[in-house]
Amino acid sequence: MEQADQAARDTQASAGARLLAVTRALRAWSFANPSEFTLIYGSPVPGYHAPQETVPPASRTPEALGAIIRSALEASELTPPRRPLPGPSVLLPTAVEVFGGAPEAPFSDLIERGIVLWSNLIGLLVFQVFSRTHDSVRDQSAFFDRAIAVAAEGIGLAVPLGEDTD
Repeated sequence: MEQADQAARDTQASAGARLLAVTRALRAWSFANPSEFTLIYGSPVPGYHAPQETVPPASRTPEALGAIIRSALEASELTPPRRPLPGPSVLLPTAVEVFGGAPEAPFSDLIERGIVLWSNLIGLLVFQVFSRTHDSVRDQSAFFDRAIAVAAEGIGLAVPLGEDTD
């Protein structure tokens, strides 16, 4: 994901194009390494707690996504939400710290929305790696791109598809 993001940044791609590049890279890795993908994102073993030294490597996916989201916010590439999340944030302080602080309104719920994007990505990959969409989707790669575009709308980010340009 990090290499894909750097390659996209080297071409001055939009944040939406960067997001598509990094999620495609994670998808390619997931299909090439299904056992490792399952270890990271599969059903947890009851009572198992991952060793502390596994936390930094496991954090690389949300950090890559967070960097793109932060960049999009700073570059004014995000559309404000039509319906902000109600009430106070439900985030832990560490999540806000990892993102680099809570954004101001109208993007004050951006971190929560980013976590939803991350969970959508992992859920989509679980469905594709474990062939849950094989009987309803004709083109898995195109569906993946479309699903990422839909999920990205939740944070106000446009992902270029087909005729779209950066």
